[in-house]
Amino acid sequence: MRTVSFKTFGCRLNHAESAQFEAEFTAAGFARVPFGTPAEVIVVHSCAVTQKAENECLKMLRTLRKNDPRACLVLTGCAVEACSDAQRSALPVDVMVPRDQKSGLVPLVLRHLGVQSVMQPVTPACSTKRAALKIQDGCDFFCAYCIVPHTRGAPNSRPFDDCLADAQQMLLAGFHEIVVTGCNIACYSHGPHTLVDLVSALLALPGLGRLRLGSIEPGTIERTVIELMAQSPKLCPFLHLPVQSGDNGVLARMRRRYTVEAVTETLRDALSRMPHVGLGADVICGFPGETAEAFERTRAWIETSPFSKLHVFPYSERPGTPAATFEGRVPVTERKRRTQVLIEIAANKRSAFAKQFVGCSTEFLVERFDKDGRAHGWSGEYLACSVSGVPRDRLRTLCTFTPDGVKDDELCGRWRSVTAAETAQPD
Repeated sequence: MRTVSFKTFGCRLNHAESAQFEAEFTAAGFARVPFGTPAEVIVVHSCAVTQKAENECLKMLRTLRKNDPRACLVLTGCAVEACSDAQRSALPVDVMVPRDQKSGLVPLVLRHLGVQSVMQPVTPACSTKRAALKIQDGCDFFCAYCIVPHTRGAPNSRPFDDCLADAQQMLLAGFHEIVVTGCNIACYSHGPHTLVDLVSALLALPGLGRLRLGSIEPGTIERTVIELMAQSPKLCPFLHLPVQSGDNGVLARMRRRYTVEAVTETLRDALSRMPHVGLGADVICGFPGETAEAFERTRAWIETSPFSKLHVFPYSERPGTPAATFEGRVPVTERKRRTQVLIEIAANKRSAFAKQFVGCSTEFLVERFDKDGRAHGWSGEYLACSVSGVPRDRLRTLCTFTPDGVKDDELCGRWRSVTAAETAQPD
């Protein structure tokens, strides 16, 4: 049997696209094998959000070619767009697939191999226990630090009915949680339908366990999303906002479309409607022009804000973006120091958030079992759960348990059936 393996870098959107590629290869008679084992076709789905990420992808290509010179090496993803013509011509790949040809990746590879195959519509496969539903691609916000508008192109939303049909097939395939993903899902627009319209329709699908949203850009439709989230038990109570900074001057230099005060009001609105909602954020430390005073404003704001999950990282110059040419560069060592300060704050906030759920009925998706038989997964609020006593036939299903403790930021407990009368809410 023909074989294919995948190495996917970067965002959830890349993983959703790789799932589609896998399904199409399977329909064409290929078997997926673990990455690192010999395969006839190796697909590298690249990321170029930072120069480091791009370099890692290109280094991987050279290693793969050296280790398996006979494999058909396929490159797609943002690195294809970010590389110069000279770089692309020097890459050791057999098939290179730019963004405007991604939908035809598998036919392109089959043609290269001389394989005759009639492509049929397929349901995306998924190697995880949650299904990723791609609803759109592209972004035209052109933030100063971001290469994505150049590598992914302008916003392009999938047809409303196609999104619903894919979601229905995912549910029929046995998935209990669907994750709505895209490059900038707040930009979803197809005919009269907005993101909220699509999410409302997805929530009404028979058999849905729960729905989770990817990041929502501040300054877009986050307040309407919060209103829907508060009304919909099947919509995971977790809102991720890529806020990037807690200083208005830095936000302006980043070319972001909101202020710290506006985000603060959004957080207050979410908490007033859902007292125990999970709130996530991305934060960049050491952006050009971020003075010590500006960072202190960010630190103080983060410390006093109700975030439960923070992704904090140092600024990295991305050639091809305006910020890469900005004056006022912060030394790399200082960027890393500031990042560590916020990471420590984030760890304390996350642990405190998790402790609110001890003794309270909590739903989680069973994603795997460890060697000791404990089930692991995520709550709707995006808290890790470690639960004993869950039957192994509950894999990929939603289970309810009552946490009896917290280890770091992980909810721990033993599974048992919980009746409605026993259900409690965090204090």
